[in-house]
Amino acid sequence: MLSHTGISDPFVLCSLSNSSDLIGIEAHKDTCNAVLSFRSRGVSIYKIDDQKPLQSWSLRRGRQFTCPVVFNRQTEELCAVVNKQVVYVWHQDEIDIQNGRKITVQQPIFQVLSIPGQEPVVVYSNGRAESLSNITEKPQQLIGEDEDIIYCSGNSIADRTYVTTVLRHKVHNTVHVGLQCLCKSASDYSRTKLNTDSGPLLVCCTLCQGSELKLVTLWSDGSLCSMDLMSAFPLKTHRVVQHVQIISHNIAIAPVGGAHIAILGTKFQTTDGNENVGIGIWDMKFGTLQAWRPVAEDYQSQLYCIDQYIFLPCGKTLHAFGYEHQESSLVAVLGSQPPVIKGTWDTDRIPKADILDQKLSKLFNAVTESKKTPTLESFSSAFDELMNALHDQDPLLTASSDHMQQLTNRCCSEKRFWPREQLMLLIKRGILSTSLCNSLFTAAVAHQDLVLLHCCFLNISDIPEKCLVWCLQLYLRLQEEDFEDVSTVLRQQLENGNTAQEFRNSWKTHFINQILNCSYNDVFLLECLRIMQFEQVLVFLRFLLDGLSLRAATEDTHKPTLKQQQPSLLQFVDWTSLLIDAHFTQLVLSPDAREMLVELHQIVETQVQFYVELVSLEGILTQLKQKCALPQKQCVGLYSIETLHVY
Repeated sequence: MLSHTGISDPFVLCSLSNSSDLIGIEAHKDTCNAVLSFRSRGVSIYKIDDQKPLQSWSLRRGRQFTCPVVFNRQTEELCAVVNKQVVYVWHQDEIDIQNGRKITVQQPIFQVLSIPGQEPVVVYSNGRAESLSNITEKPQQLIGEDEDIIYCSGNSIADRTYVTTVLRHKVHNTVHVGLQCLCKSASDYSRTKLNTDSGPLLVCCTLCQGSELKLVTLWSDGSLCSMDLMSAFPLKTHRVVQHVQIISHNIAIAPVGGAHIAILGTKFQTTDGNENVGIGIWDMKFGTLQAWRPVAEDYQSQLYCIDQYIFLPCGKTLHAFGYEHQESSLVAVLGSQPPVIKGTWDTDRIPKADILDQKLSKLFNAVTESKKTPTLESFSSAFDELMNALHDQDPLLTASSDHMQQLTNRCCSEKRFWPREQLMLLIKRGILSTSLCNSLFTAAVAHQDLVLLHCCFLNISDIPEKCLVWCLQLYLRLQEEDFEDVSTVLRQQLENGNTAQEFRNSWKTHFINQILNCSYNDVFLLECLRIMQFEQVLVFLRFLLDGLSLRAATEDTHKPTLKQQQPSLLQFVDWTSLLIDAHFTQLVLSPDAREMLVELHQIVETQVQFYVELVSLEGILTQLKQKCALPQKQCVGLYSIETLHVY
């Protein structure tokens, strides 16, 4: 996840009887609410934070909503289209839709648009757009009989309402875009053809920021294009912003703010070489991927974004993703890129004291290209030669170079052998960039390499929170005998420490305590703990309770340094609080956790009683100090004068 834009873990907003029945999600006057429209089930207002329905309205049998129901914030009314030709408008306090207004038109309606600060706009299937108050029975035809609307949107710019329609020819499959301003005459309608060699159009959307209105299109070859709609139509250019790796089906797109879009169906290659499908947020101003998150395999090609949430139907459930992003700027884009300083190998332009020379470049090529070093023996030989050559080089320059990044990626992704010793040497010498921690820990956890993980915790100071949770999940999953396979050297290191004092007297306890002793950010760790399976949560909670019960009576509350083996009482308390906060609902409802929660309550109650007694003792000692003045130590210098009164 990138720093300035993030997509959080999904949660289930509601269940779906049929994923195809959901036809739209629109914003409500309250940012924490959403209006869900179902074709035959009706319309419901859900509170997103609590995942609870607040209000719902249903239709009579034989009637269907044919476009998403929108909410008019000015009048607090809902507007819906039934069977394409009947418009219903009712106040949100009404119990029955039939109690509201009903408008019947002869021309089929394609969609009703909700525009902030303006009244809803009705878009007919013939291309004409009208405000709800000016709706007519027979609107004028704007598009050809052989054209269909595939997308429409409405935006407000300088108190004017603009309606964008994207049209596809039924026979020639050509695509046109039209723009109509409702504040001008009805005959003022402009359109242009989208010329591209990128194949068929897949999806599109509009972005509105200030006085700029742009059409974003995604084509079958992955071309992500942008067009400025506010310029003169003959001068419009269809600019390719980026090429996106997409799948061939189940693709959707939605605007996220004024300069970002969310694309469903993008492919992303992980460190293990596998390609996953998920949601990506793109900055259209700079053409950069700001965030990406995988989705479930049974997702549908429907994507909705309102306020700070992304909604995606998956199977028979509706998933909601929280997201956040900053305004599009060069600072935000540069800050979101991986913090890797590109090393240079041009010996003619930079002094030799500040670069890695051509010989080192050849050595790096030998260890980074799998064809030159296909076996562990050949790789180890070339690696040792490289380390000898790097002995006198600046570690910071070496760690930040592009060659070192390629070397680390090769070590972590190599499938023919596992170069543990080489990775440990990179870690101990401090020439491994911290930006590669995710790749390193992903590979180490996948190989269940306890020795390498132990080396990481001893030599890397700022380990990302999600890496801590990955290691914690591994340790909880392993059995006690799995930790007996560590090397003899590692055994000696552990026995020289305070392992004999571990309350479980086990290797597993020592490894988990290493995690508890690491520094972390509460907010980030809380989000990462939520990915843990509930069975592992129960095991970890039992571990923390055992530590609390022992540390409460045997240790002070001061936090130890990171090099100490035993976590302090406060560290156990902090981890317990975060774990319970991350899985609060499951812990409360699960019978398996009830006994441990009762035990935790008893431990806390005992500590509270202990500190209450200390407070009482403090009061008594304060009174004794006031009544019985203690002798003060006199500091006499080299020269002093004292006056004695004799009575």
